[in-house]
Amino acid sequence: MCGFLAILQDAPRIELHTAQAAADRLAHRGPDGSGKWTEMQVMLFHRRLSIIDLATGQQPMVSRDQRYVIVFNGEIYNYAEIRDELIREGIRFRTQSDTEVLLEGFARRGAAIVGQVNGIFSFVVWDRLNKVAFGARDRLGIKPLCWAVSGGTFVASSTLEPFDALPGFGQVDPVAVRDLLAFDYIPSPRSILQKVQKLEPGCRFLWRLGDEAPRIERYWAPPGPDIQAVVPEEGDLERLLQHVVRRQMISDVPVGVFLSGGIDSSLLLALMARESEKPVRSFSIAFKDASADESSIAGLVARQFGTDHTVLPAEDFGPDMLLDLLGRLDEPFADPALVPTYALAKMTAGHVKVALSGDGGDEVFGGYPKYLMDNNRPPRIPGSWLLDRSLRVSNWRPRGMAHLYWRTLSPEERIRWSWVRYGDFPIFRKDLRQVLAAAYHDEARVSEYFEPWARRARQYGASIDRDLLMRADLETYLSENCLVKTDRASMLASLEVRVPFLDELILDRILPLHADRKIVNGTLKALLIPIAQRLLPRQVWDRPKHGFNVPLDKFLSGLWRPAFDAAIDWGEQHIGLFNYPYLRRLQAISRSESGIGRELWNPFVFLAWAMRRKVTV
Repeated sequence: MCGFLAILQDAPRIELHTAQAAADRLAHRGPDGSGKWTEMQVMLFHRRLSIIDLATGQQPMVSRDQRYVIVFNGEIYNYAEIRDELIREGIRFRTQSDTEVLLEGFARRGAAIVGQVNGIFSFVVWDRLNKVAFGARDRLGIKPLCWAVSGGTFVASSTLEPFDALPGFGQVDPVAVRDLLAFDYIPSPRSILQKVQKLEPGCRFLWRLGDEAPRIERYWAPPGPDIQAVVPEEGDLERLLQHVVRRQMISDVPVGVFLSGGIDSSLLLALMARESEKPVRSFSIAFKDASADESSIAGLVARQFGTDHTVLPAEDFGPDMLLDLLGRLDEPFADPALVPTYALAKMTAGHVKVALSGDGGDEVFGGYPKYLMDNNRPPRIPGSWLLDRSLRVSNWRPRGMAHLYWRTLSPEERIRWSWVRYGDFPIFRKDLRQVLAAAYHDEARVSEYFEPWARRARQYGASIDRDLLMRADLETYLSENCLVKTDRASMLASLEVRVPFLDELILDRILPLHADRKIVNGTLKALLIPIAQRLLPRQVWDRPKHGFNVPLDKFLSGLWRPAFDAAIDWGEQHIGLFNYPYLRRLQAISRSESGIGRELWNPFVFLAWAMRRKVTV
């Protein structure tokens, strides 16, 4: 894995020394080497974490005919096959790297190469002859890419960090803060910075020198259900998973696995053990709180497969470390699982340079209890419009009203209610207008809070059912939350993480199946369960799903309290975005009664990030 920065211009609007300082912000994504390529006012920078072809894979890389220059982040798993094809077409290679395969493949096949490579990637290619930039991001956005155009200069980067060192990009977008409060993340194409956009997953772009914006098109989207799709036999699916794991273990450096004790990571370990002559290195994290801890189950799996297993106590992560982590993020991100994921990645990076993760198994195979869509919930209470209108004209927000208000909502409105932390609901702990200062209600477009999710969901139909929810989750919760969490946490630790359940071979085989063929008679992950039952201890597959949960209410009132107090105190003095009496009220309730976590956590995350950067809104 790597980081890159491309600055393309026809006049010296951004000077080389400024560009170099911006590129240095990506050092954590590539501590093994750095490179730059400049020509006139065009500058490409790269930071390398060496995984494949350690000796000759340096970037930026120039094509054999000298026309194209590439900066690339990721891994191409089928690069050997494409390399052989290109050799048969007359291409001669100078390295063994997947970077050169991607570069020469683009030189030979153009934009079509994006649909032919299988892997995790983002990249930019500069055409020196036509003064055109081409870039792309992998199908589900496993690797990031963001861009901006300012004064005729095009800037593309792996993440937002370089923009901190470039003048004119520091203004925060209040709508992005709204999204952070609602979803825990900021959905692309929006970023926390007003002038910078994130390229959406499955998209590619073309930008010509002088264009005001790149031309963006989507080359892949999750398919709708196909009634002709055939459910794979148990043995066929296991062989497919084995093949994917085998090729994702290819590396010139040691490979390990994140082991949570759940079905997905445990299956990966079982399959990895078949491929490794030495004990697999496995890594877990432990919580003192039994309700959040799965380390004993992970240990059971590790013993069964004879791994070299390492466990990290979560409580070792103190308040100063928390503030440092949140402040180092390229943009604020409020899934608290980021914290143990980073701690786990940092520990893992001390032993291996690549780790496999079970990310994506729940979204692809149907593993979340929310997909069961319980139809036995209480019926809707009539007269909902009257209660809603009454609450909206009053500042009264009594505690406990949510239990009644929720029952006044339609089935579609209940989806909105359960899919967000804060929304346009006139209820204590669910009201964006309470947590945001009144001056920002219009600027943050509170009433449009659900649009980023709805825009993606509408692609799969007008009726919200289980299948639509699963496909929408691929583009929202998975791409914008889970994969961002894993990428940012691992790359801050300079660790490459691969996600076999999101391999294109898996996606092409499983995604066309309707959700009802993955969740059968109330059984989640019905396709994986038979394999798990044969390969894994009963304690892994015969229990309710257990997420990577952090006991936030306890941590914010205890271990992390100094960090929370510091961020809130700073915010009151410098950031007028929030309603601080409301946050103080939540804080008081949490410390006296416990039970309040996410409602405080999301504003805290933004303030901790802003405090480190001294940003303006």
